[in-house]
Amino acid sequence: MIQNSQLKSFLDEMVSELVREFPDEIVSFVLFGSATTGEWIRGKSDIDCVVIIKDKKYNARIERFLTQLLFVLDAKHDLKLSDTCTSYKKTDNPALDLIFKTENKMMFGQPFYVVAQDQLDLKQFKITKDLKTELGARTIASLGLFLHRIKNTGIILYGKDIRDEIPEMVPLIEKVKASFNAILLLMMSFIIFPYSPMSAFSHAVKANFWACGDVLFALDIPLSTTKQEVKEICSLFGKSEIDSEHLMLSLEYKKTKDDMKMRKRFVMQYMLKSTRFVYGLYAVTLRKLFKS
Repeated sequence: MIQNSQLKSFLDEMVSELVREFPDEIVSFVLFGSATTGEWIRGKSDIDCVVIIKDKKYNARIERFLTQLLFVLDAKHDLKLSDTCTSYKKTDNPALDLIFKTENKMMFGQPFYVVAQDQLDLKQFKITKDLKTELGARTIASLGLFLHRIKNTGIILYGKDIRDEIPEMVPLIEKVKASFNAILLLMMSFIIFPYSPMSAFSHAVKANFWACGDVLFALDIPLSTTKQEVKEICSLFGKSEIDSEHLMLSLEYKKTKDDMKMRKRFVMQYMLKSTRFVYGLYAVTLRKLFKS
């Protein structure tokens, strides 16, 4: 359920305009992420959508149409998505803009992923036929994790329901690749730090939660909201195994970080502590997996 009424109106209008422009081309429009879990916050959250179409020759055209439509409808509904979506984020620093642009190509960062139905192999967790968008898996990211987010938290806004076609069990390689998500985010936080400590801090905060999702995915536990996933991790591992205090503090920072005034030293210490937490969580998870 989409809890924010403004966001719901925005999405309803977006889907309606898309189907009107491409009446015979849209197979499915899927929304997932914070917009479907009750965690979406105006001016802080972006949106995550997958649009499945019939013919891949329309991929780029439909993505351009949705991008232009987003700016028009964002201004109309005043959701500030043009500021929060990584693809469109602009700063006063050209170097930082380049870093964000590169990051967007490496990781999940676009509001829309457009893919033709014959390019997406749901059962094998594969993208075929030279897909340019690649659903965020341009490098080593796990498509399996991406699809399980859709399976567990996705809402079908139009057309075919693909959620039941996504298998419960995933190949081991997908679980291994998922572990790189948080590591890449932490790596980007250190690269960003000299230009924007605040952005680096936000990346580090998010990395802790991505690591929780990675671990639950590896343990075949359904994904849900950030708060629920944190609780799940704390119940799976004791204080002697993970720094649960750091994790709970990070959950608090998730809500307050935009209003916090931080010194560079504090940010760097937090980034280092987050790195220790993420690697430590992965280590105890590996031990748990091998024991079972």
